[in-house]
Amino acid sequence: MKPILSFIFSALSLGLIAQRNFDGVQIKPVQVSENVYVLFGSGGNIALVTGENQNYIIDDQFAPLSDKINFTIQQINPKPVAYVLNTHWHGDHTGGNANFAENGATIIAHDRVYDRLKTGQQSTRRNIPPAVLEALPTISFSDQLKLRYRDDAEIHAFHVNDAHTDGDSFYFFATENVIHLGDNFFNERYPYVDISSDGDIDGMISNLYMAAGMIDDETVVIPGHGKVANKKQLTDYANLLDLFRELVVELREEGKNIEEIIEIRPLAEWDDTYGSGFIGPEAFLRAIYETAD
Repeated sequence: MKPILSFIFSALSLGLIAQRNFDGVQIKPVQVSENVYVLFGSGGNIALVTGENQNYIIDDQFAPLSDKINFTIQQINPKPVAYVLNTHWHGDHTGGNANFAENGATIIAHDRVYDRLKTGQQSTRRNIPPAVLEALPTISFSDQLKLRYRDDAEIHAFHVNDAHTDGDSFYFFATENVIHLGDNFFNERYPYVDISSDGDIDGMISNLYMAAGMIDDETVVIPGHGKVANKKQLTDYANLLDLFRELVVELREEGKNIEEIIEIRPLAEWDDTYGSGFIGPEAFLRAIYETAD
């Protein structure tokens, strides 16, 4: 790939990347259908869709990994990456946008992904400056979009309820029977509800049930983070989030404030399994407390 100007963008936008060393990160591909692979590395899971004359990827992790990602793609299907589709705006999913755009890819995402990347964001975790022009989607959509990657196959993109952020999209490959849920699904981990981006636990639970209702037992479910799953595992996860929500809301309705709920530890029996990832038990409890209706 061409020299990486977006490394600078990504390092600034994520704050911590400048201190991270990606030299040891390996991009590991797993084939999940005839034309779809999942690329695991550092950051959000990438879906690679191989077309006859070009490649399509869902998300692109961090900018310093773009060369490794592209090298892996070329080993699978030696065609250019023509389209990058983002599930949401966070830098571990959009960090490579500018690199792939500079090499000819068209960036596609929901309208709010464009807005948040363009304007920069402030959150309790970090201040994120506006993205460089090359990192911005050149095609955006408000509701749905279809992209044909083979004569008989298409990618169906659709915006969902505010959940992880307000610009979340799912990508469904009906012919392949594969769906990518982005960060609405943190498999075997507590999810991140980004309140500063209008995330909402109720929307997340609703989205997961909706996704489960549109797939079958053979569908491959790609989470934003964690292992590839199936319909049963997705449904079980949605049921758990629903239970977690009920436990916190019940305490809130009893008059408990968030500090008291944290001390009570209503999710203690799940904390060891689900609370060791990016989002710990306290952050997850706060997200439920603040966003559940």
